[in-house]
Amino acid sequence: MAISKTHHAFLLPSPGMGHLIPALELAKRLVTHQIIPKLTFFYTPIANSTPSKAETLVLHSAIKENLFDVIQQPPLDLTTKLHPHASAEDQLAILLHELPLLFVSTISTMNLNPTIIITDFFICQLLTLVQNLNLPMFAFSPTNAWLVALGLHTPTLDKQIQGEYVDEIEPISIPGCKPIYPRDMFQMLSDRTHRLYHEFIAACEGAALADAIFVNTFHELEAKTLEALGSGGIISKVPVYPVGPIVREPSPSPSPSPSSEEGKRSEIVEWLKRQEEESVVFVSLGSGYTMSREEIKEMALGLELSGNKFVWSLRPSVNKAGHDHYLTAGDETGSNGTVSNVEKSDLFPDEFHRIESNGIVITDWAPQLEILKHPSIGGFVSHCGWNSDGECFMWGANSWIASFCRPNDECYNACGGSWQRSSSRSFTLYKHGSRGGFSKRNKIMDKDDKEGCVIRKRAKELKHLAERAWSHHGSSYSALCKIAH
Repeated sequence: MAISKTHHAFLLPSPGMGHLIPALELAKRLVTHQIIPKLTFFYTPIANSTPSKAETLVLHSAIKENLFDVIQQPPLDLTTKLHPHASAEDQLAILLHELPLLFVSTISTMNLNPTIIITDFFICQLLTLVQNLNLPMFAFSPTNAWLVALGLHTPTLDKQIQGEYVDEIEPISIPGCKPIYPRDMFQMLSDRTHRLYHEFIAACEGAALADAIFVNTFHELEAKTLEALGSGGIISKVPVYPVGPIVREPSPSPSPSPSSEEGKRSEIVEWLKRQEEESVVFVSLGSGYTMSREEIKEMALGLELSGNKFVWSLRPSVNKAGHDHYLTAGDETGSNGTVSNVEKSDLFPDEFHRIESNGIVITDWAPQLEILKHPSIGGFVSHCGWNSDGECFMWGANSWIASFCRPNDECYNACGGSWQRSSSRSFTLYKHGSRGGFSKRNKIMDKDDKEGCVIRKRAKELKHLAERAWSHHGSSYSALCKIAH
């Protein structure tokens, strides 16, 4: 496909590993598939904060590949705008407001002439600031299409509904899509008095200025939602194109990480090699989430009931679960990374120590791709973040996904699981103190179980559909090529 050799795209991601990783992968694909000949990627550190190990690894990998330029913006200083004990939501609200302003300030001092602006859907406030440049502007959503539909419809809901959405009695409608139940409300919409809500509204209104919105999904995954988004402006007049799955690809050779990292990775892989095919459960609830002691207890009890071997990516417990590590995902926890024999007994409840000899626990950044694609992995217990879902059905061909629902994060599971409920590949493993899903997991991992066979078959079908979407003439590849026209 012929493209202009003069195109130069600027790409600005939103903070957080769940946005940084797919944005980097998007940049790689635009360049390697010769859709955009030149691209500059803008990364924004936070002042007075050490970059996490995870961020450092993925950024260094991108720089070493040298496919596009990576420019580090001046660090964002949040200390003058937040009190020392500000919540993760407070920090995120300030970041979403300040990041577009910093980007405009940065590019105003650069001797570069972009022809295309690409930004994360969640910071589309930027588009109101750069529309005077008269350049093609695109939004990229690293989430699923349903969440984009909710976002684009939110300014309408803001005018139609009085009071808090969580206080509504009936499900809240999204034209042509599955409704959202008040109890499952997306976190950014759960408190209409919070600044984070108003920043999200501003981003959704800014998205209406985009020439198109690219979504990290593919047609076979969310056909109904994509049809609603493309039905003559029922939700939005902005064209929405599925360009996924855009997920990391396994490296043909070891990644450029320190020898200690390779040692941990090798230990995990060697342990997996000794296990039977499809016999191990991988447990990972997201890079920025910290489980409470009670949740660790529940998970440990469930793993004990299942009797399965496991690999568990786990931060040392806290009294209260939460996303306080969202912006520092992958930070060191003070351990050596892999905990085969936990030295500090006070980090974990007794229930954990009863099962620790039955698996491996990783207390920092886990090599998720290497784990998911290993033949011994038969299931994945996840928070159902969209990156993890995509990596599972792209690389974990043997794996089903069980969602670990949390009281304040159930909407994310519901959104991330919108494709799963229609694919018969997922079920709820844990929901606020219930372990009922573990018995179902045992059945699914039984190769003679009929339901398990159906789910495993569907997992393989999704993998083939995902691969086809990103073939040279596939639907997602063709959709992303529209960015250069």
